[in-house]
Amino acid sequence: MLAVLLMLPSDGLQARPRKLNKYVTMGMSAEERKDWDKALEYYSMALADAPGDAIALVGVRRTRFEAGQAHVELGFKLRQAGKLEEALVEFQKAFSIDPASAIAVQEIKRTSDTLELQRAGKLPSNEVNLTAGERAQKESEQRISSMLPEPELKPINNQPIVLKMNNQPPRVLYETVGKLAGINVVFDPQYSPTGKNVNLDLSNTTLEDALNYIALLTKTYWKPITANAIFVTEDSITKRRDYEDQVVKVFYLKNPTTPQEFQEIVQAVRSVTDIRRMFTYASQKAVVCRDTVDKVALAEKLFHDLDKPLAELVVDIMVIELKDNYSRSLAASILQNGGTAQGLSLPIAYTPRSSLSIPGTGSSGTGTGTGTGTGTGTGTPTVATASSIPLSVLGKTNFSDFSTALPGATLQAILSDSTTKTLNSPQVRASDGQKVSLKIGDKIPYATGSFQPGVGTVGVSPLVSTQFQFADTGVNIEITPHVHGTDELTMHILVDISNANNSVTIGGLQQPIISQRKNEGDIRLRDGEISLVGGLMQTQESNVTNGIPGLVDIPIIGKFLFGGNTKTKVTEQLLIALIPHIVRTPNLTELDMRGIAAGTEGEVKVNFAPKEDRTPPAAPAPAPPAATAPAVAPPVPPPAPAATTPETPPPAAPPAPTGPPALAFILPTLTVPVGSAMPVTLRADNLTDLFSAPIRLKWDPKILRLERVAPGALFSRDGQTPNAPVIDIRNDSGEASVGISRAAGGPGVTGSGALALFTFTAIAKGSTSIVVTQANLQDSKQQPIQVAPPTVAITVQ
Repeated sequence: MLAVLLMLPSDGLQARPRKLNKYVTMGMSAEERKDWDKALEYYSMALADAPGDAIALVGVRRTRFEAGQAHVELGFKLRQAGKLEEALVEFQKAFSIDPASAIAVQEIKRTSDTLELQRAGKLPSNEVNLTAGERAQKESEQRISSMLPEPELKPINNQPIVLKMNNQPPRVLYETVGKLAGINVVFDPQYSPTGKNVNLDLSNTTLEDALNYIALLTKTYWKPITANAIFVTEDSITKRRDYEDQVVKVFYLKNPTTPQEFQEIVQAVRSVTDIRRMFTYASQKAVVCRDTVDKVALAEKLFHDLDKPLAELVVDIMVIELKDNYSRSLAASILQNGGTAQGLSLPIAYTPRSSLSIPGTGSSGTGTGTGTGTGTGTGTPTVATASSIPLSVLGKTNFSDFSTALPGATLQAILSDSTTKTLNSPQVRASDGQKVSLKIGDKIPYATGSFQPGVGTVGVSPLVSTQFQFADTGVNIEITPHVHGTDELTMHILVDISNANNSVTIGGLQQPIISQRKNEGDIRLRDGEISLVGGLMQTQESNVTNGIPGLVDIPIIGKFLFGGNTKTKVTEQLLIALIPHIVRTPNLTELDMRGIAAGTEGEVKVNFAPKEDRTPPAAPAPAPPAATAPAVAPPVPPPAPAATTPETPPPAAPPAPTGPPALAFILPTLTVPVGSAMPVTLRADNLTDLFSAPIRLKWDPKILRLERVAPGALFSRDGQTPNAPVIDIRNDSGEASVGISRAAGGPGVTGSGALALFTFTAIAKGSTSIVVTQANLQDSKQQPIQVAPPTVAITVQ
């Protein structure tokens, strides 16, 4: 019977049809193979058979996203390979699978625009795989890279100048040096030398040194304006402000870790260079400078020298706490019976005998008869008690009326010796000048204040009106290091070792008593040197003797026969050791330590060494082969034109139409599942001077629903923005009207491309057709363009 029950299907399997289980299993298998399209298909079939099945519904939603994303990634790869049409199909498939994919919609638009530019011949072959944004970014980078830096002299003759001239004006001196080096000299029209003629004697001098020498002698100012020309004018503040070139440069600092470090570097450079236009961009740690060439060059040198990583070190910390507790107890004494206190104690109690009675007062008797007689009385005698007796009976009392308890004896010998050792060995890493903290232990609450409620509240706990804080106990260490060079450092240390060893009640609240051992100071060490900063030792000894007075004082045997002796010794040691290791230094080089010439008080001037000529030497010409015919000189090539900044070529004219005008629908597939989105492109071919395109569409509203309409790239292919489209969608009747036109007064557009983009959603199974019922295309002269209305058949499964 048990075997039969085990063979029966479970409730879950009975509730799930076998066909549904098959589709779900196939979908899971396809998911494992990363075949998202098949997985979506199987889960959709399972969901169609059981619309309320949770596993199928979750599987459809999960695989729909994955399938759409897979087609998007494949589209990216195809577009990078230059296969735009195939990439467009993949993006359209992604959108049809997952209509919520915003990236699919964006890539459809980008790829369509790029494809239109390629077909129109406006796209270079090396930019086919770039989107419009990427092409704009590339053009921006090209413009930035084409910006020229400050002019640099490149004389024809780099040989050292040897020149000697006497009693010559500044113009002659500049022009003579310029001719020797092969450069042109341009003078300020307002420049008129007023000083005397000067003598010039140059020997083995470079061009820039010679020009600087002349400028110093004649009080003039020169600057390069091209690679082979200089400009000369009077050296004055006004002329420098008018003619001195300025440059803009952005410096990116890498090593500041805090805003304070970043601002300190910037402030130091600003103060030294006197650059007024220096601005910071803290999020990128960037500094933007705009000033003269020499000031910006000096700022570059200073930023290079100051932007250094902070030194770092690792500190090994050892906290050793040793506690030794020794206790010895020896005793051999007479004790009270059952007692524990050492010494002799003999209490005496009064316990009278039963025969010891106290005379009492009897009662009078009454007799009967006549005559005189003696009466006999009866009464109860009084017995003595332990607390008090009559003095009349005191004479009858003897030793038998008293009792005492005999003392016992004890022999005790106890020895206790315990040792406790605590070792903490943490490790911390810190940067130069940055405080690092280490806390190992607990937080103990304690009351810091209280207030009295304004209204009397009987029975309210005092905790209601009490503030608490927490004290860190255990091992608390703070270290602030300062590295000196590569092998020494200074550390400001704070070591606090504390623990709660008792408590006290204050104002009804129990407060902890925290024992604390604290050490703070500054020490200087070498790399790897051990420093003991917390060596504390405490010793407590006690010797206690007790016993029978007099007898316990007998030498040698008194303490051991008539008393006891207890000796205790407690020793506590605390040892804290710090071992620093420098793991990084600022890495200062010779370039950082070298000083440079920076001009005068009123003028910043930076001089540069001549650049090395890195032009490879020309290869020796091969020897001409022996020939019988006379050698013919090769034709001399024409001189190369002067280098100019490349200009953007004018856009190419669109190709002339090669056939009759036509309209056609473009779809990624003609068969779509229920619930999926379907992008439809209305394409126009071979149009001339197209200005406006009113279009009317019709479809079966029971099978399809039109979600959105967007103008195609054909109307904006020449860079002009068309008018906003006029769109009227009526899904209840399955009709739509779209009006797209160019801006008024502008020309029409010629060529082929996407006229409009439609997005439908399949809402029910069946077959229908999308038909253009009216296409009144017109040119810029309001003349009609005759085209055949297209149609396309769609099947929804």
